[in-house]
Formats: sequence, structure tokens, C-alpha cells
Amino acid sequence: MFVGLLVANPHLLALGAMCLVAIMLMILEAKGMLAQISVTRQHQPRAFQGQAVPVRLMVSCKGARSPELLLIEDYFPPASNSRFRKLVEYPLHANRLVEMDYYGPCDHRRGMYILGPVRLQAKDSLGFFSREVIIDEFSELLVYPQAVDLNEAELLGEGILAHVGLETTRRTGHSEEFLGVREYRAGDPTRLVHWKLSARHAKLIVKEFQEEMTTLVSFFIDLGKLSLVGVGDQTSVEYSIKCCASLAKHAVERGHSVQLFSISESVEHISAGAGIAHLLAMLDRLAVMRPQGDAAFSIRVMDLASTLPRGSTAILLFGAANAELESLSRAISIFVDRHILPIVVLIDDRTFIKVYREQEESHFKAPPLEKVAQHLMLMGARVHVVRRNKSMEQALLQGLEREGAA
Repeated sequence: MFVGLLVANPHLLALGAMCLVAIMLMILEAKGMLAQISVTRQHQPRAFQGQAVPVRLMVSCKGARSPELLLIEDYFPPASNSRFRKLVEYPLHANRLVEMDYYGPCDHRRGMYILGPVRLQAKDSLGFFSREVIIDEFSELLVYPQAVDLNEAELLGEGILAHVGLETTRRTGHSEEFLGVREYRAGDPTRLVHWKLSARHAKLIVKEFQEEMTTLVSFFIDLGKLSLVGVGDQTSVEYSIKCCASLAKHAVERGHSVQLFSISESVEHISAGAGIAHLLAMLDRLAVMRPQGDAAFSIRVMDLASTLPRGSTAILLFGAANAELESLSRAISIFVDRHILPIVVLIDDRTFIKVYREQEESHFKAPPLEKVAQHLMLMGARVHVVRRNKSMEQALLQGLEREGAA
């Protein structure tokens, strides 16, 4: 057309116009064919960190014409390499279904992820021009914190009293249901002595009561703002949550009932339950929990200690530098008095990068980790220390399978 204008040749002008129209038609053809394509995505709704999720995209064309060299690209944000592509080399005929299958690794941290959108790119019939469209096909994937296998660990054991944690049992104790009397044995508390019968038989007789033993394991996790130390996946909170997930899985597999108290600016309670369905409910919440507000963790635990049933197990998860020994000592004393087994999981948070300015001062003033662990053990708690490691799974296994500060 330009040459035709220069030389005033109508034939060249007409040829140029025809070429321009052909180009426009090819561009519109590619765009129009993409508008006739629909996409749906299928995958499981939940996954664990490190797990590869099978995803299937189903692509179909409703139009009479099909695009050439169709490129399908899906966005999978839990993966480090989040783009997955497939080239459809043959024409996508009307009502024909094309499936794109891939495995998306959940490399990033726990949480709720939105998969999508889907990008489609196609060329015209001659392969000169390409067009692309973005299809708003979205779906949700909840990524659970990684739960390590603790089958070799005897962390829960059988509790303080025989068979605690394995089944509901009946044992002589101090409940209100009277069982009978027997002769005094060394170590029996004097408040149980039946003085009238003792005087009648000229020997000490004590009263026996029935004590209900439960399989309940209660988790207390510190989610206050200052409990967050570190960046990315290497944070004290991530360590605490993964410990909690691992122990909850371990407890449910051994037949325990479990409940969760997450303590931040308020206390969120997941009531007691057993079985896989209840474990999934706990993991649903652990996957999206975030630290916030002033937790006052030790005080909250002390207030809640008296609400737990006798003979159960309490597991406390928190950073060592945030330990308030006075309040924790009171809480553990309540646990021990009620025959509740206290297990403390200390996260060695001093080795993480500080996030808030207040943490510098509080960590500097805090007692050494070994002193905290020894103090809590002297109070009657079983203590496990989890230290930072490049492999968080290895750090959890080392800390949860070995008791003490060493």
C-alpha cells in the first residue's frame, strides 16, 4: 500500500489492502477460537508440605474451528516452580476434551493457596500470529504443616499412671464415687483414713474412691506476636506448629483423644475428639494460624490447667526465651497435683533472626535455655528441646525423640 501510494498504482494499493485484511482476519481468528475454549481443574482439597499434588486440567472447545498449537499454562503457587505448561500439537476439534496432568509439589509453607488462573495461547491457521487469553479458573488448596513420623518415639508413653493414654480405665483415686475400704498402706494420705472403722478394728483403715482416667492429650501453643522469631519457613512459630501437628498425628494414631488451645490475643479452642476426621479438623486450623497480639501464654495455661481432666496429658509448645518461669511453675504444679502429665516442647528461638525490636531485650534478659529446661524438669515436667536445623524434619525428630536439654 505504501509503494502503491508512492507510485500512484491502484493495483498495488488493492493488493496491500487485501494483505492487511488477511492479517486482521488471522489475528481475529486466533482470538475468536480462544474465546470458545473452557477449562476446569480437578485436585484434592488438602495436602501436606512436601507432598506432590496430582492436578488435572480439562480443556474443551465449543466452536467449530479449533486453535493451532494451543499452549496451556496453569499457575500452582505452592510450588517453587509454579508454572506448568503443555503444548497441544494437534487441532482441538469441537466437543473434544484435552487433559493436562501434572504433579504440583508443595514446596512452600503451610496455608491456603489459590490455584489459577489458566493462560491459553494459540496461533492462527497459518501459524503467523498468536493470541493469548487468561481464564479465571480458580480453586483452593489447603497445605497442612508437615507432620513427621514419630512411631519410634515414646514421647506420650502411658502417662503418669498405668494405662493413661491407651484406654479409659478405672483406678482407685480421689473422685466422689466411693469404692470401699481397705487397710492402710505406707504412703496413703491421712485425709483418707476412716477413723471410726480404724478405732473399731484397732488398725488404720482407709477409704477408696474411683478415679476416671482418660486418654485426652491437650495441646497449648504460643501464638503471641513476640513468639514469632525468624523469617520464611525457618521461624519459631513454624517449628511449634509442625511439632504440634506431628504430636497430634502421633496421639491420634495411638488412640488418644486430642484438643488444642492456641493462645494469642485470645484463646482459640478446638474441642476434644478422636480419629482421623478430628485430626483433619485440627490440621485445618493449624494450616492457617498466624501469631498476633499479646499472648500472656504462661498465665493463660495456668488458668486453663484446672479445666483438664485428671490423668490426662498436657503438651506445651513455646519459645524458650519467652518462658515465664513463675507462671509456668504454677501451671505445672497444678498439672502434677491433678495427675496430669506435663510435657514441655521448648523451641530454641535464640538462634533465629529477630523480627521485633522488643525481642532483643527480652531474649537478652531471659535465662539460659538449659536453666529453663532443668527448672521445668525439677517441677515435674518432661522437657524436649527442638533446635534450629536446615532440615526441620530432622530437628523435630531429634528434639521429640530425646528428652532433656542436651
